[in-house]
Amino acid sequence: MIPERIQSRALLGFAPLVSECGGDARQLLAKQGIPAQALEEDALPLALDALAALYEDAAAVLGLADFGLRLAQKQDLSLYGPLALVIQHARTVADALDKLQRYFSFHTSGAQIHITTLNDTLQVEYRLLLGEGVPSRQITEQSFAMACTLWSVLAPAAAGRQIVLLRHQAQMPLAVYQNVLGCEVRFNQSTDAILLPSDALALPVDQADPGLALAAEACVARVLRRFPLNVGRQTEDLIRQQLVLGGAGIDQIAAQLGLQRRTLQRRLAQQGLEFGGLVDDVRRELATALLAQSEMTLAQVSSCLGYNEQSSFHRACRRWFAMTPQNYRQTLMVMSS
Repeated sequence: MIPERIQSRALLGFAPLVSECGGDARQLLAKQGIPAQALEEDALPLALDALAALYEDAAAVLGLADFGLRLAQKQDLSLYGPLALVIQHARTVADALDKLQRYFSFHTSGAQIHITTLNDTLQVEYRLLLGEGVPSRQITEQSFAMACTLWSVLAPAAAGRQIVLLRHQAQMPLAVYQNVLGCEVRFNQSTDAILLPSDALALPVDQADPGLALAAEACVARVLRRFPLNVGRQTEDLIRQQLVLGGAGIDQIAAQLGLQRRTLQRRLAQQGLEFGGLVDDVRRELATALLAQSEMTLAQVSSCLGYNEQSSFHRACRRWFAMTPQNYRQTLMVMSS
């Protein structure tokens, strides 16, 4: 499982808040395996799970049920680095939201943003890709407080008209949330999202500077290409897409990422990964999915996994599952019946 990453900019305001409340920021970071240098460097990749656990631990140690909300109040849009410039200098609110969705992986690879239209409302769903069992309340509340800050900057005329939806239960009086978020907040919802009035989408962004927007967007695109937060995830996705086409070799994948072969190998190693291991992991995952489809022949499955010879597929199955492809297919059928 490849860990999701987030830039160390996410720690903006963390040390001052912890210090004001009598805590030791470096000690809290050390407990989660986060290097102290993350407090000094903006673009250090951190494990998203570790950051979420850090916020929860800080809340418990300091006795602050509203830690995530307090942290957001010490942060501003510089939290998003050059991405903030891309958003703030978009032509319209709709354009800004489009760029936010397109480039958010610059800030973190560990979040998904889905935008859907519901009558006169735009639902912006925000999902953090945390590991199973990782506590998420503090980081979720911090994220949505920042989302409300962003909305007030983009559309000041519509500030307060947004509605925040949260899956978890309220842990503090509703007034605490409304005071920080500046809007209606609903708990125990089916998704974490912010509802925005669609009539505000056409509003121009007051501080828009087209030239600065283009420069900032080029910067973010270049950084995403040259210094991705999660090159392992990008490599894994490309392997999955291209196995069936026979184009999942390291040279082809590196070229698509705009990297040299050795650069890709080095960056994967920084995440504790190796290209051959990723190919093997993806093949094993796909083998399980494809063998469960009884209409596919073993030869077809083998081909979809990028094997030139079916005998190679048989050997791989014995190594992965300690049985032949046919026997593993029968096991899957029994399990699903």
